[in-house]
Amino acid sequence: MRQAAFLVQLFLAIFLLVGAMFWTRLNWRPDVPPYNRRTRSLDVTLHPERYAQAEALRAIRALRLLGTLFLGGAVAVLVVEAFR
Repeated sequence: MRQAAFLVQLFLAIFLLVGAMFWTRLNWRPDVPPYNRRTRSLDVTLHPERYAQAEALRAIRALRLLGTLFLGGAVAVLVVEAFR
């Protein structure tokens, strides 16, 4: 059961975090240079307000928060299993 909980949480976390990045790129601000190889993905993930339009920020932050919570849940399952 713990394996299933870990895998479900991990896949949901990945899906939500990638979705947040995708939504950021779909709502890219026109005054910011386009996303390219020099754009730091971590900076885009942590500071979407610098890159995305204001209307999309609420959804991006919600996706990022949920993804982070699910990732934390997956790590928590690993920690519990390690101490068992």
